[in-house]
Amino acid sequence: MAKFNAREFAGKLKANWKRPNEGEYLSIKEFMFFGLGGMGIYTLTDVVGLLGFSGTAMVTGMIFQISIMDTYVIGIIGTVIGFLTMPLNALITDNLGMLSPRLMKTIHIVSAALTAASFVLWLLPSAGLDSVLKDLFKHVAIKIVCTISGIYLSIYVLKFFAKKYGKFKPHMVLFGLPMLILATLFVFLPYKDMRYATKLILTHLVTNLITTFSGPYGGNVEKMQGLLTPNPQERMRIYAIAPMLLGLMRSIFGIVFPVIATFFADGQLNIATYRLIIPAFGLVGLLQGFLVIKAKERVIQPKDFKPKVNIGKALKEVFSNKYLWIRNISNLFGVFAGMFQGTLGWMLLYGTRLEWMTGIMLNLSYITTTPGQLIAPWFTKRYSKRASILGLKGVVLFFQLGFLAMIFLPGDVTKIIIFMIFSLITSFFNSTQGVISASLLPDIWDYQQWRSGERMEASTDLFGYITTPLGLLLGYVTPYMLKRVGLVRDWDILYDDGIRNQVIMLHIIVSIIGALLMTLPFIFYDLTPEKHQRMIRELRERAGEDSGAPEAQNAAAEGIPAEKEAQA
Repeated sequence: MAKFNAREFAGKLKANWKRPNEGEYLSIKEFMFFGLGGMGIYTLTDVVGLLGFSGTAMVTGMIFQISIMDTYVIGIIGTVIGFLTMPLNALITDNLGMLSPRLMKTIHIVSAALTAASFVLWLLPSAGLDSVLKDLFKHVAIKIVCTISGIYLSIYVLKFFAKKYGKFKPHMVLFGLPMLILATLFVFLPYKDMRYATKLILTHLVTNLITTFSGPYGGNVEKMQGLLTPNPQERMRIYAIAPMLLGLMRSIFGIVFPVIATFFADGQLNIATYRLIIPAFGLVGLLQGFLVIKAKERVIQPKDFKPKVNIGKALKEVFSNKYLWIRNISNLFGVFAGMFQGTLGWMLLYGTRLEWMTGIMLNLSYITTTPGQLIAPWFTKRYSKRASILGLKGVVLFFQLGFLAMIFLPGDVTKIIIFMIFSLITSFFNSTQGVISASLLPDIWDYQQWRSGERMEASTDLFGYITTPLGLLLGYVTPYMLKRVGLVRDWDILYDDGIRNQVIMLHIIVSIIGALLMTLPFIFYDLTPEKHQRMIRELRERAGEDSGAPEAQNAAAEGIPAEKEAQA
C-alpha cells in the first residue's frame, strides 16, 4: 500500500489551486469559493427557516401561538396556487427571464386582473367562512399578490443578470439580504399586543415574502453544483466532497443554537433568543454566501444563444425523457426505504428505557456516512453509475433483510447492538449510492439539452404534477398499516414487547419493499460514460467550440477507449 507523502500532496494542492487538472474545469480555489459560499447560504437559510409558517414551528406556533389548523388551511391555498404557477416558473427560469412578447403581455394582463381581484377579496367579508379560516379571503389575496410579486422578481433578476452570471447564481447573490431583513423585522413584531386575526395576517404575509426569497436562494445551491463542470467524473468528486463543506456550518449551528438558547429564560420559547440568533448568525451566513460570486456555471451553449422554451415543448421533452422517469419513480419510493431508521428510538425508549441515549446512538449510526461519500468517485471510476447504484442498493437491501432477522433475537439490548452494526454498514453504502444517484441529475440535464437543444433544469420540476399527488397517496400506506396492528393514538402500547415487535417488523418490511422498488428502475438506466462523452462533444460542436481536447482528455481519464469515444 502506497504511503501518504505530505510534500507530494502539498505540491498537488499548490499546482491545482488556481489551475484545474488537465482535461478538467474546476480549480481547488473555485471549488472552495463555491463550498464556503454555499455553506453560508445554507446557514442563512437554516437560520431564517426557524420562522417556518407552521403551527408546530417554535416561533410561529409555540411563541406567536398561530393555530395548526390555520397554517394547514393556508398551506393548502399555497399548494393549489403553486401547482397552477409551476409551469410559468419553469418557463421563466429555463428562458432566463427572456419571455416572448406575447407571453409577457399575457402575464401583465392576468397579473393585473388577479391583483384587482385580490383587492376585492381583501374587502370582502368572510364571516360565514370563519369556521374554515378567519379572514379567508384576505389570506387568498396575500398568497396571490405574493406569488405575482415573486414571478416578476424572477423575470427581471434573470433577464438582467442570468446571461452574464448564470441561471442560478443571481438568486444566491441578490436574495439573501432582503430575506434576512424580513426575518429580523418579523421577530421584532409586537405580537403580544395584536389581535389574533391581525397577527395571523402579518405572520402569513411576512413568512410568505421570506419564502419568495428563500426558495431560490437556498434551493439553487445544489442545482448550481451540477453545473460547475460538464466532466462526469469531476462532478462525482464535487458531489462527494461538497456536502461536507456545505453542511458544516448548519451542523455547528444545530449544536450551538440550543446552547445559546439556554442563556434566556424559557430558552427556545423566548422570542429574545431569536432576536439575537437570527440577525447575528444570519449576517455571518449572508456575508459568507457572497463567496459564490467567484464560482462559475459551465453550460455548453453558443455565446449568442437565446432559449426558446414554451410550455408545450417543456412538457413534451420532460415527460418523454426516460431517465427522468427512472429517477422520479425511484425517488417516489424513498419515503418507504428509510422507515426502519425510526425503530432504534422505539427500542431505546420503549424497550430498554434508555431514551437519553437516543441522540447519541442515532448520531453514531451515521458516522460511516462521510467515508461512504468520499469513496463514491472510486466506484464510478471503475464501474458505470448504473452498475454502482444497482450493486450498492443490492448490498443495502441484503443488510435490511438482516434487520428483519434481528426481530427474532431475544432481548432489546441484543437487537440494539445488531441494529447498530447493520446501521453502520448500510449508512456507508447508502451514502455512497446517494452521492452517485444525486450526480445523475446534471448528466440527465446534459442529455435533455442534447435532445432538445435547450437547458431545462427548472422544467424537470414539472414531474411534481405526478410525484406530489402519488407521494401523498403513498404516505397514507404506513398509517393505514399501523392502524391495522392497533397503533392509532396511544403510543404507550409500544411498551408491550409483542406489539412493539410487530410495529418494528412492519417498518422494516416496508423499508425492504421500498428499497427494492427504488432499485428496480435503474435496471433500465443506460446513460453510459461513453454516451455522455459523445453528447458533450456534439454539444461543443453545435456551440462552435473546440470539441477535441478537453473531452478526449476526460475520456482517457475515465478509462474510456479512444475507439469507443470516437463512435457516433
